[in-house]
Amino acid sequence: MSISQVRATSSANVGEYVGSVATTVGAQSVDWWCTPAFDAVVTLSCEIPYYRGRKAVLAWNRHFGWSLGVHGLSQGNVLVVEGLGLGPAPDPAHCSDRVAELLTELADWAPRPASGQPAPRIVHGPGAPHA
Repeated sequence: MSISQVRATSSANVGEYVGSVATTVGAQSVDWWCTPAFDAVVTLSCEIPYYRGRKAVLAWNRHFGWSLGVHGLSQGNVLVVEGLGLGPAPDPAHCSDRVAELLTELADWAPRPASGQPAPRIVHGPGAPHA
C-alpha cells in the first residue's frame, strides 16, 4: 500500500487508525484530504459494478465515520454511495466486514429512476475544480 499525505493530520493516532483500516481492507492508497467533508480517502482495489472503471473508495470523516463510494469523474472528487453505519471510529475488522457486505449488496445495484429521491452527493477534495 502506498500512502500519499496531501496534508498532515494533527494526531498520530488518527494516522495509525486510518492506516490500520487501509491495511485491513487491502487498500491501494490513502489520501489525506483534511476538508470539512473528509479527513481521509482510502482507495480500494475493487470497483462497484455500476461505476465500472472507477475504483471504490472508503472516505472517512472523524465525526461521522466511513462511507463507501467511488472516485468522481474529475480528479479530487468522491461520489458517496453508502455510509458504513458503524460510528466515527469502528474497529478496522468491522470496517472490512461491512465493506465486504456492501460490495456484495451492490454487485447488482443500480440507482432508481428519478423520483424525487436525492442523488448521490459529489464531494470536492483538495485541488478539485468546482463547477
